[in-house]
Amino acid sequence: MFLVCFYALCPCFGSKKDGSDDPVLGRDANSLNSYEMRSISDRIPASPLQVPASPSRFSLSSPQSRNEPLNLNLKQVIKLTRNFAPDLMIGEGYFGKVYRAQLPDGHIVAIKRAKKEHFVSLRAEFSNEIALLKKIEHRNLVQLVGYIDQRNERIVITEYVSNGTLREHLDGQRGIILGFSQRLEIAIDIAHGLTYLHLYAEKPIIHRDVRSSNILLTKSFRAKVADFGFARTGPTEPDQSQVETGVRGTAGYADPEYLSTNHLTIKSDVFSYGVLLLEILSGRRPIEVQRSVRERITVRWAFEKFNRGDVKEIMDPMLTESVNEDILNKTFGVAFQCVAPTRADRPAMKEVAERLWKIRRIMQKNNAEHK
Repeated sequence: MFLVCFYALCPCFGSKKDGSDDPVLGRDANSLNSYEMRSISDRIPASPLQVPASPSRFSLSSPQSRNEPLNLNLKQVIKLTRNFAPDLMIGEGYFGKVYRAQLPDGHIVAIKRAKKEHFVSLRAEFSNEIALLKKIEHRNLVQLVGYIDQRNERIVITEYVSNGTLREHLDGQRGIILGFSQRLEIAIDIAHGLTYLHLYAEKPIIHRDVRSSNILLTKSFRAKVADFGFARTGPTEPDQSQVETGVRGTAGYADPEYLSTNHLTIKSDVFSYGVLLLEILSGRRPIEVQRSVRERITVRWAFEKFNRGDVKEIMDPMLTESVNEDILNKTFGVAFQCVAPTRADRPAMKEVAERLWKIRRIMQKNNAEHK
């Protein structure tokens, strides 16, 4: 059913509405088994906070500058978490429970402990996440602090990101409504993080599980991409454009070509990002199971409205501020290019970030002129 829903989208993308003056860039589902509906039921109110400008480069630090993960032992972790006390638990996902803890030097960390029932089955995901986190460093990616891999315990320790998940904010669980400029800035941050993975990491890295509950926000609403359990190294040879691998991901975000062929490329992340961008703008999950059949698949529902020129009807109803329609057209145009059914028609993440950055500059200029 999941595949049918996505392939039903293909015909409608053949006649895309041109939502900007810029040239086109780059000319829970049964098939996903246990990880299909792992999204946290995570929506928030908007504040007029000003957002800082994005950096002018994507690769913000050298892998050689990274410190090695802390050498923490299980006894220390048990002490830090007061034997994994329930009042220190800040979240729970497929892998396990996450606890907040304070290191002796005062730094706050997140400690993710594997569930016993998934201990054996998650060995590959655990090893993969550790191996990749040790090699990456970017302000928009969650940083590894330490880890433990013992006979009966698997624990990942990362930096603590205090403002919850993006999905929680879109659900209104954090007490403020994200303004349009904040949403656009968050989208740019995510694009920068994925650009680093695709282009500037030691080897290309494909995240494979880009979704709103894997995006963490800081107090200043900067976004960090988290959860690298499904990530894997992409093609490294000049004549390679894809790798063949079993399907991993979350229903609603997965690249339909990857689902049907098992061929994974960095453009698979681009598709997931496009779905996420629509989610950021509309507040809707990729699959809205409680809605009518016509509105159930958010990408299809949003595209129909976009093609009719009803872009304001796609916007999250919790967002009450007025946004210039041309800005909306340009932003939605980027999202629909990302979810093009054919990979060749999707832009690279670096181009996506540049396009959104340009949209933000136009918006800031328009706002300045109206003051």
